[in-house]
Amino acid sequence: MKPLLDYHAEEKLDKTLVTLGALVAGGYLLSRFLNYHPRPVENMQAHNCGGAPVLSPGQAIKVITYNAQFFAGTRYNFFYDGGPDTLVDPEDVYSTISLFAKFIAEERPDFVLLQEVDSGARRTAGLDEVSLLREALPLDLRNYVTADYWRSRFVPHPKIWGPAGTKLVIFSKYRLGAARRYRLPLRPGNPIANDFDLKRAILAVEVPRRDGGALAMLNTHLDAFPNGTDIMDRQMNKVHRFLAHLDDQNQPWIIGGDFNLLPPGQRARLPVGTRGTYGEPSAITQIYRNYQGVPTVHDATARAMDQFFTYTVRSESKRIPARTLDYLFTAPSVTVEKYEVRQDGMLDLSDHLPVVAEFRLPG
Repeated sequence: MKPLLDYHAEEKLDKTLVTLGALVAGGYLLSRFLNYHPRPVENMQAHNCGGAPVLSPGQAIKVITYNAQFFAGTRYNFFYDGGPDTLVDPEDVYSTISLFAKFIAEERPDFVLLQEVDSGARRTAGLDEVSLLREALPLDLRNYVTADYWRSRFVPHPKIWGPAGTKLVIFSKYRLGAARRYRLPLRPGNPIANDFDLKRAILAVEVPRRDGGALAMLNTHLDAFPNGTDIMDRQMNKVHRFLAHLDDQNQPWIIGGDFNLLPPGQRARLPVGTRGTYGEPSAITQIYRNYQGVPTVHDATARAMDQFFTYTVRSESKRIPARTLDYLFTAPSVTVEKYEVRQDGMLDLSDHLPVVAEFRLPG
């Protein structure tokens, strides 16, 4: 009887297995070296200008949340949207930040919550967009805190092929206190591939009040490509538990960001071509059940719902509002006074639109 494997075949197989094992181990170690691996909770440094004022109980404040799409402007059709573009001309970043700063000067907000702000990324020529913003924004809006949610020395994707760096940023007129980054669940999959991917998070900062209390200001950007997984439910569950914990501490809070989820009931009212891959029931439903949302479900699903679309799609040479993905939510003790989605003058700055809202803090 002929043996299944002779000695030389066994030796070759052993060498192949050893080589494969070494490649896997080497790939894993390299991915650990190249990438950011956040702990569940990390302290962040709040930067305050001298003489920054302190919030008062019962005060009215204006808050803006905005996914800036790394201040590229909208003339690009990036590869993740099916287009050819991978790199941004630095002059477009400078121009877009200048236009954004003009918008902020007109609105005069107290807080600005930004997602997709690049720092050291190849796609935006290594620019530090946080520093560029600080130089461009009004002088009274330069207290800030940041948290990374994509940081890699080198991403070996052919459309990236270089360093990545993207931050959540909160700018404030008021003095900022303790700040922390809270890790959100990762999408299931290959651990090495996940090492090079975005690490979603909540950026939370305490804003001291004159009565000794504090307002918690929160910024987040949830996963964009669930690919049939339960990642949106898991991330929203984490957000919801975090807000409930603040409620248990009787701490007022406001959270804003790009949730990458449709409001309950909007999908059925959208044209089929603009529904994307979003399903019903939306994972954001649970937060709407317990808290005040901006926009409201009614506004986001009524006849004039297009006024509350925050995400745009490409239509020939321009972008048009198509659905709602960006929100502000508040604790029960915070009153929503008025709000809008700013579309006029903003369609050329990002694929998202800013949500602008005014709140009344508890007295």
